[in-house]
Amino acid sequence: MVGAVPERVRRAVALLDLRGDEVVLEIGPGPGAAVELVLARHPGVRYVALDRSATAVARTTERNRAAVDDGRLAVRQGDIADPDLADTLGGPFDVAFAVNVNVFWTRAARTEASALAALLVPGGALWLVYETPGGDDGRVVDGVRASLAVPGLGAPLVVRDRAVAVGARRSPAGW
Repeated sequence: MVGAVPERVRRAVALLDLRGDEVVLEIGPGPGAAVELVLARHPGVRYVALDRSATAVARTTERNRAAVDDGRLAVRQGDIADPDLADTLGGPFDVAFAVNVNVFWTRAARTEASALAALLVPGGALWLVYETPGGDDGRVVDGVRASLAVPGLGAPLVVRDRAVAVGARRSPAGW
C-alpha cells in the first residue's frame, strides 16, 4: 500500500509519463515517496535512487524494502557529479528526475546536468521539479535552464501546474 505522498511528488511522477517497462533514475529521493508511488503503479519498472545523504538512503531503502529485496530497486549513496559513479548505477536510463533538488537552480549545475544527460538513452527525458511556495518568480526556471544548457540535451520545456518543472530530452543522436 502506498504511504503518504506529497502532492509535488505526485505531480512529478505524473510528468514522467511511464509505460511501465522503463529504467528510472531519481536524484535525491529523500524518504522514497516517489519510488514507492512509481513501483506500486508500474511493477515492471527498474528503478535506481541516488542520494548524497546516508539518512535518505536508509529511509528510501526501509520504505521500499520489498522492491529492494526483489531487485526492482537499487538505492545508492553518492553525488551525480562524481565521475566514478556512472559505472555503478546500472544505466542507461529512460527517465531521470529530481524533486526539489536545489543545486540545479541555485547555480549553473552543468557538471551534474552533463552527467545525467550521459546516463540517458537517446531520446531519454530529464525532469527537474520544484515546489515554489512563494510562486515562481522566474529564478528557478532561469537557473534550471542555465544548468540544462549542456551538449546532448535539447531545448528545455517548462511546465507550470502548482509546481514548476523543467524537462529536456537527450538528443536522439546522443552526442
